[in-house]
This record gives sequence, structure tokens and C-alpha cells, in this order.
Amino acid sequence: MNKFMTVVTNKWFRIGVSLLGVIYSIVLAYFDYHVFFYDIEYVSRKEFAIVGSIFSALICLLFLYTRKSPLTCIYGMVNMVLFFPLLLLDWGNWPLLLPAAVVTLFGFFCCHMNETAKTIFGTIFLLMYILGGIAFFLVMNVFRVTTTDTLIERGVSPSGAFRYYILDVQNKSTGKLCVYVQPNTLDLDKGFIKMDTTIKKLVKQAPKPTEFDCEWSGTKMIINGEVYFDEAKNLTEENGQLVYDITDGSWSYTYFSIEYPIFKTIESAKEKLDKLSDKLAEEKNSETASSESDNEETESDTDNTSESETEAEETTEEDSES
Repeated sequence: MNKFMTVVTNKWFRIGVSLLGVIYSIVLAYFDYHVFFYDIEYVSRKEFAIVGSIFSALICLLFLYTRKSPLTCIYGMVNMVLFFPLLLLDWGNWPLLLPAAVVTLFGFFCCHMNETAKTIFGTIFLLMYILGGIAFFLVMNVFRVTTTDTLIERGVSPSGAFRYYILDVQNKSTGKLCVYVQPNTLDLDKGFIKMDTTIKKLVKQAPKPTEFDCEWSGTKMIINGEVYFDEAKNLTEENGQLVYDITDGSWSYTYFSIEYPIFKTIESAKEKLDKLSDKLAEEKNSETASSESDNEETESDTDNTSESETEAEETTEEDSES
């Protein structure tokens, strides 16, 4: 028993065990990435809650045991930063957020950091969460176009490579119908949770009242009798696996795939500036071309004048000789 206590209370053993604390930071970073690019769905909330609770309890015990280790202090600060985007982007997903919040706060407050340093960093993190949260929710709820989206129809292409869905978008005006296309094989299945890709492409939209009749004909998606999407242009096969070519700029990749008026205004201003610069360049080119043609005409007139003078001189010489 004495040997066990000696090992357990050994400083270097604690530091070695504290290396395991990086697991929680990796898990937070993993969810930060996936919550940005995927929609998280629960196959079984109960299983996820049980597994998450057990994992969180083990990590809390680990942080408590290694609280005097410098690495645990570092983890405590890093985890406060990593939890911030998860909190903002997945707000309302309480089975994931509540255990993560408990572990993150416990890890920060239990570590044996200098009290002055802990107060300073705690104030910084508090301001980051308050001001960052206010700014985020202002952008999401004030500067963004507020809509209510209702799924009307969905379907999968014959090859199974792409799927489509029709949304009824209710806004402050008459509203509209939108048809989106998504890759169908990029979703992740992790057992008790599924991560659906947010990569999508808007292929058609129209103000209401309107109706869309969507169907697949081979690799082509036909809407109301017209072809709007051809998966053959966005898909190749390498080593028996489907490889998507979705880098043409018409695909949105992240959680922020919605319309913001301020961004729309910026894009509109950029388009107008581009058109203006193109117009100025055309005018400059036309002026250059006209000046060059004037110079050519001037040179030709000069040449003609010199030729006339030469002919006149020759005529004068002939007359004088005669």
C-alpha cells in the first residue's frame, strides 16, 4: 500500500498521467470541426448521454488527480477556447454541450494555477464568451434574413451519389421555393450519432406561388422539364470510389450557407466595381486604339505630303532643265 501511495503521489507520475488530458482537447477540437461542416443527429440520445456522462466523469477525475501538473493548467486554458465555437455553433444541442461545459469549467477552476493568473485569464475568457456570444447572436438574428424553412420533398439520384430536397422558405415577403443538391456519400455514421454533410448547391429557386416537379433521368436532374444539374460534371470514379468535384464556387461548404443582407450588399458593390473597372478598361482600350489610328492617319498624310513635295520638286527640276 505504501509503494502504491508513493507512486500515486509522485510528481513525475502525475505529469505522465496528465498527458492523457490531451484526449479531451482532441475530442473538443474534433466536435468543433464537425459541428462547423456537419449537422449532428442522434441515433440514440440515451446511449450518447450515457457514454458522454461516463467519459466526462473520467476526464473530471483525471483533471482532479493531475490538478497540480502544469499540463493540466495548459489544458484548462486551451479547452476554454476550444469550447467557445462549439457553444456558439451548436447552441441548443444540450446532450453534447452540458457535459462539455461541466468538464471544461471544472478543468479550468480545479487546476493549481497562480491565483492572479487564473483571475486574469478567467476575466479574458468571460469577456470572450460574453462579447463574442452577443456579436454572434446579433449577426445571426439581426443582420441575417430570418426565414422559416419547411421540407417539402427529398429524393436520391439513381446512382446514389447525390440527393436533392425542396425547401419552402418563408420570409417577410412572399417567400420562395428552393431546390438544393447535396453529395449523398459524405455523411458520417458514428454509431449513436450521425453527421450529415452541409455541402450543398442551390440549383433553382422561384418566388411563390410556384411548383417544382423534380425527377432524375440518368445522371441529370430535371425540374419542370428542364435540366438543372448533371452529376456527371461533378463526379469521377477513382479506384472504385466516388470522388466529388465541387470546387467550382457554386457549392457552399459550411454552417454559414445562408443569406446575409450585409454580405449581399458587399457582393453587389464588388460586382458593380468590377463592371465599372471593365468599362473603364474598355474605354481606355478604345481611346488607345483611336489614338493609334489617328497617328497612323497622320503618318500617312505626312507621307503623302512628302511624296507630293518630292513629285513637285522633280517636276520643277524637269522644267528648269527643259
